Amino acid sequence: MAIPLATTGTATFDQIAIVTGVVGLLYVALAVLLWRERTGHVTLVGRFADTIGRLDGVPRWAALTPYLHAVSLLSCAFGVWWDIAVHIDKGRDTGPFGTPAHYPIFFGILGVIISGVLPIALARKPLPARTIKLTKGWRIPCSAALITVCGTFALVGFPLDDVWHRLFGEDVTLWGPTHLLMIGGVVFSIFARLLAIAEVEQLMGPNKRRLFQELVSVGALLIAWDLFSTEFNYGVPQFPLILQPLLIVFGSAMAFTILRARRGPGTTFAALAVYLVIRGGIAWAVAEPLGEIVGHFPLLIVEALLVELVAFALGNKNRFRLGLVAGLLIGTVGVVAEYAWSHVWMPIAWPASMLPSAIGYGVIVGAGAGLVGAWLATRYAEVAGEERAIGIKNIRPVAVRRTHQLGAVGLVAVVATVFFCVPRTADAGVSGVVSLERVATGAEPTAYVTITMSPTDAADGARWFEALAWQGGGLVFHPMEKVAEGTYRSADPLPMYGKWKSMIRLHQGPRDMVASWVYAPEDLAIAKPAIQVSNGQTVEFVNEQQTLRREERTDVPRWMWNAGYALLAVVGLLEVIGIAWLVGRGARGGRMRAAHLAAGEREREIA
Repeated sequence: MAIPLATTGTATFDQIAIVTGVVGLLYVALAVLLWRERTGHVTLVGRFADTIGRLDGVPRWAALTPYLHAVSLLSCAFGVWWDIAVHIDKGRDTGPFGTPAHYPIFFGILGVIISGVLPIALARKPLPARTIKLTKGWRIPCSAALITVCGTFALVGFPLDDVWHRLFGEDVTLWGPTHLLMIGGVVFSIFARLLAIAEVEQLMGPNKRRLFQELVSVGALLIAWDLFSTEFNYGVPQFPLILQPLLIVFGSAMAFTILRARRGPGTTFAALAVYLVIRGGIAWAVAEPLGEIVGHFPLLIVEALLVELVAFALGNKNRFRLGLVAGLLIGTVGVVAEYAWSHVWMPIAWPASMLPSAIGYGVIVGAGAGLVGAWLATRYAEVAGEERAIGIKNIRPVAVRRTHQLGAVGLVAVVATVFFCVPRTADAGVSGVVSLERVATGAEPTAYVTITMSPTDAADGARWFEALAWQGGGLVFHPMEKVAEGTYRSADPLPMYGKWKSMIRLHQGPRDMVASWVYAPEDLAIAKPAIQVSNGQTVEFVNEQQTLRREERTDVPRWMWNAGYALLAVVGLLEVIGIAWLVGRGARGGRMRAAHLAAGEREREIA
């Protein structure tokens, strides 16, 4: 049966026209700005950049981007958390602008692109030592090219998302390829922002304002990285639970190492404060004024403290040693701290049975993330012209290559571990007999759900075993409490009316994820019948995706799914290569400039 496009998350013609029109107007305006600035005409944007540049003591090309990029990131982050909460509460939307939450995401992505195009249009000496040549007499900073590329990848995700839903139906998961494409582009643009700060420092020297911008950028990196964990933070993860501690370890070890490996004591706490204030503010705004569900988040306090303690004990002269040791501690002590926090506030408390594997994988990811953070910190320091990072008197190519090798090893270790933990299974053979204890009747019935499992030990040592109801105007999840051998009862009643989708979820072992229906409404748009489990009925536990992603089409060949994720992997690899190449290019320029300046100083001393 054909799926009506307008009701399953795909765009109608008027929405396509709006998106195309807005993007078209923006690109025309940017083209006009580029043309006028490059032909020597005065523009309002150029005048404004000159004014801000004089006030901030920075080149005109670096004057506007810090503020616009920060606002754009905040808009994207707020929009994504709001949008995910809407999907969890109410289900699918009707296209790119089916919910108001899509507007801050869309305009935030456009803001990221503008943040990259502005320094391209306004590029004028002084420029960093290593730039990109566009035409004769037109060179641009590496950071501007990187922000533009990242923003473009994120924007491309918008139309591709509509194409994806037309092909596969509505995959209600954050980790869909097009969703990750949009989020990844915005997150990676933060590395470009840190590069821009280092480029300005190379020209103008360090000061407190640029240090503040760096603290905010690292705080933004922590916030943006937490987006990848949002399904876990809302309590509806669709991938193995082991990934939550690994994502926390990866993001915190990398971000805190980038900052503390270059800056002084206490700077990690400053970035942590940015993270906690803004992340907490977004969670409050989505939950209170907007009336959606609360998005939980890790505190990262212990992780910041560990990095500070390592820097105090070992110093930060050897950045890779700092990153490695700090990462190892975050992968162990940090994981234990977040385990405790999960039992205080997180929607899904980590079971003690998961701790050994979380620590084992956490050690690998933490060490790798620390090396990646150290590599980035070293390259940023070289871009900025820091003498200690460069070793002006003896720039050794072998030493530089060794740092590249360490960074690459760290990245491979992280990516390999995360990808190893991503796959899910859904082994058959689990069933249960359900009984319902009615609490409310009439138009809005609710009931406690009791299930006797077969085999009786099917839920022993489970990562989670819970009753979940969502997309009916809120989110309800209750642990299944053991009342007898093999028999479990929901801690509170589940709704079984309206648009609610109620189920029992079971996460066995490292990656086996199954679920059984309790109630689901009829959905004519996707030709799905109503489901109502009755007393004494035997239910089969099936692949969890069949319940959580009811809207997904099942008639699409597997190779098309694999092709979609393969394309995402290619784009992600291109972005990582772009970051490595452009940051490395800027670092080579910084080393050359510092060596040239040092040679001039020595000549003056001899004279």
